[in-house]
Amino acid sequence: MHLPQGPVTYKYIEVGKTLYQTVSTRTPRFPPRVAYVMLNSLFEGEREPITVYDPFCGNGVILCTAYLLFWQKIKKLIGADLHPVVLETAQQNFQWMKEQNALEERLHAIQAYKTENDELKRSYQERCRLIFNHAQQIHLDVELLQHDATRILDHLASINGEVALVTDPPYAHNDHWQPKDGSESADFGPLEPFLQQVAEAPNVATLLICYRVNQPIHRLLETYFVVTLLGGTKGRAIYQCQPK
Repeated sequence: MHLPQGPVTYKYIEVGKTLYQTVSTRTPRFPPRVAYVMLNSLFEGEREPITVYDPFCGNGVILCTAYLLFWQKIKKLIGADLHPVVLETAQQNFQWMKEQNALEERLHAIQAYKTENDELKRSYQERCRLIFNHAQQIHLDVELLQHDATRILDHLASINGEVALVTDPPYAHNDHWQPKDGSESADFGPLEPFLQQVAEAPNVATLLICYRVNQPIHRLLETYFVVTLLGGTKGRAIYQCQPK
């Protein structure tokens, strides 16, 4: 196995290998490749730096990818989650990228992995060191807060300037797609009030959202936005939603 060399890429940002993973909350491992595709679509054109906000930040994969690979194009980075344990994990991931003592703790945790493959451990540790060294040149304001995304309108109003929401909602589960009262209409659970409020916010420039490809979300999104399907990867479809 070859140890990583060269510049930091999304391939180095992996939950459980470089990033911390939340324990005992059933938080899924969001693929960094999906985060990169979403953010790259946001910044592929010329635009002024913008606030990027992930209201369902989980372990912080989208936030960390934005921070490490797109920081020069971001005005401010905001992440929120309702679960305090998940939010603490996202905070830990930013700490080890910026603080030497936190990096040493991360390297020690990797060394304690229950595997006898020392070369694999060294590879993960070297990725962490590369990310850490890269992060030392980054100067970007990051705010992490505990917040209910179904009550996002007031918080969006408190943010100065335009906001781009880039997110992976945790609602793509079967229990949120059951018909209401025996009808054929799907129950979108907490996702619908979230979308309603985002559509009402005057400073939201765009919403980039990904969802499992087997869930019929397109029609719901079109209720509130002008929607473009950007394709998909890793079993997820990526939608770009613009205000009507």
